[in-house]
Amino acid sequence: MYEHMNKISQLDHDSKIPLHFQAEEQLRKLIQLPEFANGELFPKETDLAMRWGISRNTLRQAINNLVNEGLLERKKRVGTRVTQGKITTNLTNWTSFTHEMEDMGLIFKNLVLDVQKKKASEEVSKYLQIEVDADVICLKRIRSIDDGPMVCFNSYFHPRIGLSEDEDFKKPLYDLLDMDHNIVPMYSQEEIKAIAATAEIAGLLGIKKGLPVLERKRLVLDAGRKPIEYNICYYRNDWFTYSIEIKRSV
Repeated sequence: MYEHMNKISQLDHDSKIPLHFQAEEQLRKLIQLPEFANGELFPKETDLAMRWGISRNTLRQAINNLVNEGLLERKKRVGTRVTQGKITTNLTNWTSFTHEMEDMGLIFKNLVLDVQKKKASEEVSKYLQIEVDADVICLKRIRSIDDGPMVCFNSYFHPRIGLSEDEDFKKPLYDLLDMDHNIVPMYSQEEIKAIAATAEIAGLLGIKKGLPVLERKRLVLDAGRKPIEYNICYYRNDWFTYSIEIKRSV
């Protein structure tokens, strides 16, 4: 196991970068190693902490960040390993849905644009790493190129951003965050699956209950990998196909 750890750089204790951030980056490198990506248990916390010369609390802070992102899972009396079945995209060219559609020559409009302050549910609190029932701004948008609904977005924003209900949410979302709040999205972690439309979703998208829709859950992070937005999207399957291009590593 130490053979694996020898592939990872030591932490720089003289750096201005906090040790838990440095440890987190090294853990991300461990995640990419084939043996850990395939399910092998991580080294024990005591061994990692000793290896890097940090306290177990500092190490746990780094591990907990990756657990909250869905990259690692911890089981009592078993250990820590890479979570299986998660898709994480590192976006080199970040774009909003509006700009993405414009690039394809499609102009989308908002059929519904609703902004409310809500209490964070357990799901929202988990992804944004905030307390349950904390106040969050929720943005609901139903969008289309004509008068029939095609996609529904539900966005929940981390309170530290400082968004209010009075923002101009008609702007492309990530332009708003960048220009008005100096928040630049850098990473997106996504879960995509087909589900049967509930009565609520069917009503929003103008389809029959039980028809398949594409559910896309996205956690958006800044350069420091701090949560910005938790977004749940529902796409009509007769309008959208989600494609992913993957480059083979050599």
